[in-house]
Amino acid sequence: MSLFSRLTIGYLAIFLIVAAASAYAVLQLRHFRELTESILTVDNRILDYEKTLADLLLAQSRAEQKFAITRDETWSSQFVRLKTDFEARLQGAFALKDPAAMPVLRRIAEDFQRYDELVGAEANLVRANRRYAQTEYKQDKDALVDAMLASFEKLRANQQQLTYAKVTDLAAAADRAREVSVTISITCLLAIVLMSLLITKSITRPIELLKNRTREIAKGNFAGRLAVNSPPEIGELSAAINSMSEKLQEIDRMKTDFFASMSHELRTPLTSIKEGTGLLLDGVAGAISDKQRKLLSILAEESNRLISVVNSLLDFSKMEAGMMAYEFETASLEPLVKRAMAEIMPLVEAKSITLESEWDEPLPLLQMDPERMLQVLRNLLGNAVKFTPKGGQVSVAVKTDNGKLWVSVKDSGPGIAAESLESIFEKFNQGNRQAPSVRQGTGLGLAIATCIITSHGGKIWAESALGQGSTFIFALPC
Repeated sequence: MSLFSRLTIGYLAIFLIVAAASAYAVLQLRHFRELTESILTVDNRILDYEKTLADLLLAQSRAEQKFAITRDETWSSQFVRLKTDFEARLQGAFALKDPAAMPVLRRIAEDFQRYDELVGAEANLVRANRRYAQTEYKQDKDALVDAMLASFEKLRANQQQLTYAKVTDLAAAADRAREVSVTISITCLLAIVLMSLLITKSITRPIELLKNRTREIAKGNFAGRLAVNSPPEIGELSAAINSMSEKLQEIDRMKTDFFASMSHELRTPLTSIKEGTGLLLDGVAGAISDKQRKLLSILAEESNRLISVVNSLLDFSKMEAGMMAYEFETASLEPLVKRAMAEIMPLVEAKSITLESEWDEPLPLLQMDPERMLQVLRNLLGNAVKFTPKGGQVSVAVKTDNGKLWVSVKDSGPGIAAESLESIFEKFNQGNRQAPSVRQGTGLGLAIATCIITSHGGKIWAESALGQGSTFIFALPC
């Protein structure tokens, strides 16, 4: 999927989680509203009706009893008004249609109907001045009033219990809503973090691979293709890098082939020039003047330098093609170090440089190619002497430690900048070392030395700072 599609799906998933949380919150709020409305519009009104009806019932009882005693129609009229109000409020309670209160209200209505019939019958007897069983009537009326008051008490207790249950339900619902809200919030946060990590990783991981690949290309390693499982946008960039790498590899191969071809073509005439110059210096063609000898010496020196450059190009070509030949044997490094020092001694004396050496006795035997290892020592010593000013100092140290043989070549030259300590081991790279009267080389010596040391299972590096000289170190397994 493209980056846009991945981001869209991620945002949609987050939106769905938030929508689910919102829907749950709406349902909980609706439940809260229903419970609150039930308490306010039903339970509280039932309790109000209960108190009012009980008071009206007691007032009716007092009015009808005073009428029976005084025979004053005022009390009868008051009873009728109270009765009308009682019946209206009782109907109002019925209109609420509360399932829990309906049975009690029906019982109250039935008792009140019988009570009203008794009061009416007694009032007719009172108005007719007839004798009747007052005590029996009073007991029956009091029994009905007590029954209705008990029903009112039961109604009040029931409604209070229901109200308490609903309030408890509200509290429990609030707790559940809080727990669910916290859970959903944490889930949303984790989902957002997880999706962000996944989307970020799907983008950054291919970019990291692209970055590493470009670093390899910058170091001159063009082999291999970059296989990236990534969004199309990054996939296109990966394909472009692969195409660029293939073209650079082809160009590098052409360059290597050219160097190899040219080196072979130059080697034969240079060897002929060197041999011819040597014969002329030996007087084979007759006596030569001092000026001619001087010119021939310069020609011989330059021929040797060119042959050395050609040999370096040939070694470089073999190294690039993976065809560097080695003849390993068990030998000591000590004679090779002494030989390299002896070969460089004329230049050391010409520049009045102090050459010192130090090594552990005895040195262990190594599995190595003596000629290739001598090539490394010549390169390191040659560079050290070349970049060391007149009157300077060069030291060679060979030590054993932790199962390895450590060789270091230290000079008192201009030093190397920290940013160039790794790049100087790359082909055609001489860093930023500068010294007066120093002829720049091809930049292949350290690259070839690195290849040789690595092929021997070792490692080579440099330690330096500007103005403080340089130390080149390589370690070989014993």
